[in-house]
Amino acid sequence: MDQMESARAVTNPFPVNPDMLQKGKVLFEGKAFCRACHGADGKGLGMDLDYSTFKGPLPRNFTDKMWQQARTDGELFWILKNGSPGTDMASFIPLILTEEEAWQVLMYVRSFGRQ
Repeated sequence: MDQMESARAVTNPFPVNPDMLQKGKVLFEGKAFCRACHGADGKGLGMDLDYSTFKGPLPRNFTDKMWQQARTDGELFWILKNGSPGTDMASFIPLILTEEEAWQVLMYVRSFGRQ
C-alpha cells in the first residue's frame, strides 16, 4: 500500500464547528498564507502572482465540488505534510503549521465546497 493509499483512510480528529472554521479561516488568510495562491475565495487565483513561473498546474480551485468529493481529508492532510509532487505546493507541516492547525485549515478549505 503506498503512502497516499494509507493517507486516504485518515480522518480529521477534530469536530467541525464555527470556532474551528474561524480558526481555519484566520490561518488560511494569515500564518499559512494559503490565500496568496488559492485566493480569498478559494478559486485558485491568488494575489498578483506571476503564474508563468509555476511548475505544473495552477493552484487548486477549492470551490470545485467534484475535486472536493474526490479527495479525502487524509489525502489533503498528507499534501499539507508532504507537498504536492509536480506542483509548487510545498510542505507546511511542521515548518509552518502544527498538525492541529493543518486540520483547522482543511476544515475551512472544505467550506469552499459547500458554497
